[in-house]
Amino acid sequence: MPSLERRREIATFLRTRRARLQPHEVGLPAGGRRRVEGLRREEVAALAGVSTEWYTWIEQARDVRPSADVLRRIGSALRLEPGETRHLLALADYTAPVREGADSAVPELGAHLQRILDQLDPYPAWVYGERWDVVAWNRGATVLYGDFATMEGLERNMLCILFLDAGVRRMVVDWPRVARGLVAKVRAIYARYVDDPWYHEVVDRLCSESAEFAAWWRDHEVQPHEDGVKAFDHPRGGRLSFDYSVLDLRDERFPNLGLVTYAPQPGTGTLEAMERLLAAPPAAGAQGG
Repeated sequence: MPSLERRREIATFLRTRRARLQPHEVGLPAGGRRRVEGLRREEVAALAGVSTEWYTWIEQARDVRPSADVLRRIGSALRLEPGETRHLLALADYTAPVREGADSAVPELGAHLQRILDQLDPYPAWVYGERWDVVAWNRGATVLYGDFATMEGLERNMLCILFLDAGVRRMVVDWPRVARGLVAKVRAIYARYVDDPWYHEVVDRLCSESAEFAAWWRDHEVQPHEDGVKAFDHPRGGRLSFDYSVLDLRDERFPNLGLVTYAPQPGTGTLEAMERLLAAPPAAGAQGG
């Protein structure tokens, strides 16, 4: 049986998805003035082939356990994207269990991986866990995000850096889009950690200290990892533009870890600027100023 916290997450997720869907999008008549935004519960239940009472219990976080098939049918009724359906199933614990303690301790990555990171300079690169704690990095990464070696605890968490470090926020071009997308990626992973106090530590801090994070967290948007472009207005290097990729490192040695690499975009002067920044004496404090 899913925990109360998981049932509440499922209920909120379903309510937000029901509210965004209009009757005409699923072939239903508007039926005059509506007291609720989006679809009614009975409409979702009919589309999913379940009783209104059963669906209502799910949205009320009652002590019930819908089957994976029922959740898929509800997801289809709500026109969920494939990633959103996977998120719903994960919230209900229909995924492989996470290895206990997989991310709560800093893994021993080995000197060979650090050498690989170092050899990627001046391309910024770092390794992080599913809570976005940075566990290994190269000098190029410190140009953008500050000296990780001097950070402790959640100071070295990429979510906290992006939302709570004023210098980094100023540097990231189109910060609201980048930050909101990251919240959606975190939401997708959070489904596996709903009952984990270790994961709640960072989520609770960000909800209390960042109004933007708290608002976007309540939206329950989910988004998978994907490659893309990220740009920075660096106080000493000017405009820096990168293509970024996330590579999965998880295996028996490195569970739930990812390697992020930033490749300077050709013709933008980013590579030359990174080489100059790495050749210069390091600035005191965070690189963002």
